[in-house]
Amino acid sequence: MKEILYYTKENGKCPYNDWFLSLDIQTQIRIASRIERLIEGHYGETRKLVKSELSELKFKFGKGYRIYYKDLDDVLILFLAAGDKSNQKDDIKQAEKYYNDYLERLNNG
Repeated sequence: MKEILYYTKENGKCPYNDWFLSLDIQTQIRIASRIERLIEGHYGETRKLVKSELSELKFKFGKGYRIYYKDLDDVLILFLAAGDKSNQKDDIKQAEKYYNDYLERLNNG
C-alpha cells in the first residue's frame, strides 16, 4: 500500500486540494477512484518528466487532467500540483518549485 502526502505551502494552503475542490463532483469522483488504485500500487498511465525528478499521473478524460508527484520511497508519494493539458508547462514549473521548497524546508526543519 502507498501513502499519499500532500505538499502544503508555508501558509498552510495545499495546491493540490485547491485544484481538486475546484472540479465538478463527477470529475472529483473519477480522480478519487484513480487515486485509490494508486494507493493500492496500480499507477496506470504515468510518465517520468524529462529533466525532472517528478512524474505525471495522466487522466484520459475531460481536459486531460494531470497530477504531478514524486515517489519519495517505496511507500510515500508526494502530490505537488495538478492541472490539465492546457496549462501543462506552467503546472510543471510550479510543481518543480513546490518540490524544491519541500526539500528545502525538509532539510532546514
